[in-house]
Amino acid sequence: MKAQIDELRWFRLHKQFTPVRSDRLIGLAEWIDPDGFADECYYVLTYRDGKIVDMQECPTRRQALRFARR
Repeated sequence: MKAQIDELRWFRLHKQFTPVRSDRLIGLAEWIDPDGFADECYYVLTYRDGKIVDMQECPTRRQALRFARR
C-alpha cells in the first residue's frame, strides 16, 4: 500500500473543470512518471442530480470536446 501511495505524488488532478453542456464537463489529469516524463489525459464527466453517472477518458482535449458535445 505504501508503494501505491508513493506513486500518487506523481499525479495531479486539476481542480478546474470546463463546462461543455448543462450535464457534462471536462477535467484534466496531469502526471509526471518516475522517469520525469509528463503526460496528461482528459476526462468527460456526465452528471445527474449532483452525482457523476459516467466518466470517459480521452487522450486529447479535442477528442474530449468532441465526445462531450455528442
